[in-house]
Amino acid sequence: MSENNKPADKLTRIQNRKETPEKPGVDRDHDDKPAHRRTARWRIVIRWMIPLFLVLALIGGMAFGYVFIGKQSLSDVFEWKTWQHVIDLVFAP
Repeated sequence: MSENNKPADKLTRIQNRKETPEKPGVDRDHDDKPAHRRTARWRIVIRWMIPLFLVLALIGGMAFGYVFIGKQSLSDVFEWKTWQHVIDLVFAP
């Protein structure tokens, strides 16, 4: 009989594999739940960290550009009047 035509009654490697002996007092279902919770928590944290870092990068870039490149004071960066002027310059007809 060739290698490709094995009888169906033979067990596969996965079926032949011996299961690991369970330790007394260990509940397998209980061990899986904390790992799943940690994974879900990390997904939530990452979903909130990315937009937070983008907003911080935007604020940091505006401050850096206005203070170091534009040679203006840092207190002017957070005034609406300053950014209204910039918007008017960018979108002027």
